[in-house]
Amino acid sequence: MSAGPTYVTDGEIKPFDERDTVFSREALVEGSPNEVAYHSLHPENIEIDRKLARFITLKMEPGGSDDLLADAIYEAHFKSSAALALPDMVDGEPALEKADWSPAEAAAKVKAFARAIGADDVRIGPLKQEWVYSHRGSRPFFEGGYTNAPYFSGIPEGYQGAKYGGPIELKHSGAISMAFDQKKELVGTGSTRAVDFEVGRVYAKSVLVSVQLARFIRALGYPARAHHLRNYLIMLVPVAVDSGIGELGRCGYLVSRQSGANFRLAAVTTDLPLEFDDPVDIGMQDFCDKCKKCAVTCPSGAIPLEKTLVNGSWRWKLNPEACLQYWGHTGYTCGICQAVCPWTKPKNIFHRTIASAAVNLPWIRRALVKGDDIVYGAGFSPLPVPRWLEDEQKS
Repeated sequence: MSAGPTYVTDGEIKPFDERDTVFSREALVEGSPNEVAYHSLHPENIEIDRKLARFITLKMEPGGSDDLLADAIYEAHFKSSAALALPDMVDGEPALEKADWSPAEAAAKVKAFARAIGADDVRIGPLKQEWVYSHRGSRPFFEGGYTNAPYFSGIPEGYQGAKYGGPIELKHSGAISMAFDQKKELVGTGSTRAVDFEVGRVYAKSVLVSVQLARFIRALGYPARAHHLRNYLIMLVPVAVDSGIGELGRCGYLVSRQSGANFRLAAVTTDLPLEFDDPVDIGMQDFCDKCKKCAVTCPSGAIPLEKTLVNGSWRWKLNPEACLQYWGHTGYTCGICQAVCPWTKPKNIFHRTIASAAVNLPWIRRALVKGDDIVYGAGFSPLPVPRWLEDEQKS
């Protein structure tokens, strides 16, 4: 049995206000009621938030950038996902007839269904209230913001998450966390159209799978809500840590034994009685302490060298403003930290053996870090962008 998740708590962990996330703040439109209200409480964020908003304007406004291919990729992946964020997509009333399964049987069927429709890893754990956002803040669908149509309409009274700044209450007992692998050959190109394409492709896949799984559970007679890129009420990473998919790494991403840092998350919360998985300890806290590769190679300096106490837990606190500013500088999503992670390797026998050694032999971890530098390079060497994603003048 696991002794519990590997994050170290020191004091009370308070639910986080989604309005304070960098992706919520970048979507605030200067002069709008939401922006004025938020920055009246947080004037220290005005300058940086308006810089970040320029990047999202390029991505979300028609004709915002001069890169037609990148705009088309964003339209195809992210705006298609928006339609699956509507209230009756992520949530709904359960069927009247309930499935009569044991928690173990229900967990096995839910995992099998999720994997069959596209999830690469599925684990189940408790939904702790500290990981439920306190207030709604993330786009899309807030009028007066940079949004992807369609807007919410005809919402039932009391629907959770329809209004910016609205309080959130989510009392489901369990959470099904799902991991979706990205292709290393695309994420490893750095900060390019190829990364934009792959991140968007995997997110779109995770959106559909989470919506399907939630509908599957509701058809079994139990409440279930999807939480994905375009509509979530929970913090996906700590929920996934509690479910046993992996550990929080230095880079701020979840890192798993199977996929390293190179995957995206989605989840479904539910009251369906399910057998929970144990959190895992694969030695990531010690490994990341010895390996500083993502911090050293991060072009924005957004990844720290030391842990700090953040809202009741000790962790490496990413600088999200610096990270997103770099995205804005290049015009594309960046995947360098995910690509250079020594755990992000092909799923073959050789690398599985190395991963097993890293998990079970703490004394060898420093040597494995050095070995990764020798074999794969201490820095970041970008992989080539696929020909079809290159600039026209390069094709």
